[in-house]
Amino acid sequence: MGMKKILVVDDDTIVLLILRDALGRVQPDYEIVTAKDGREALTLLRDDRFDLLVTDLGLPGITGITLTEEARELHAELPVVWITAYGCHNVCAESDELGVCCCLDKPVDIERIREAVRAALQ
Repeated sequence: MGMKKILVVDDDTIVLLILRDALGRVQPDYEIVTAKDGREALTLLRDDRFDLLVTDLGLPGITGITLTEEARELHAELPVVWITAYGCHNVCAESDELGVCCCLDKPVDIERIREAVRAALQ
């Protein structure tokens, strides 16, 4: 499978650290890179190649949906997993349109995010 580079984006530092640690422990060959907002994430996406984008939707400035749209322009095949505190049912149309692998409601269960990441990377 080789080293997989995952970009995790959330403006909540605690959530970001929990996701980083939880995903980093799934498999030793996951490299987890974090960003605290959409602007930082876009810079990282422009400068590097990632195998997966995991993003919160409720980001300040550039939302997770806009980040996904921009990421698709940079890397059309990049798998994306959304997490949101506002209910995935509210973004079904956008999720389908952008080809998002899955959307998970916050608070995110660690096993569910791990499963979603495994599935998205296959």
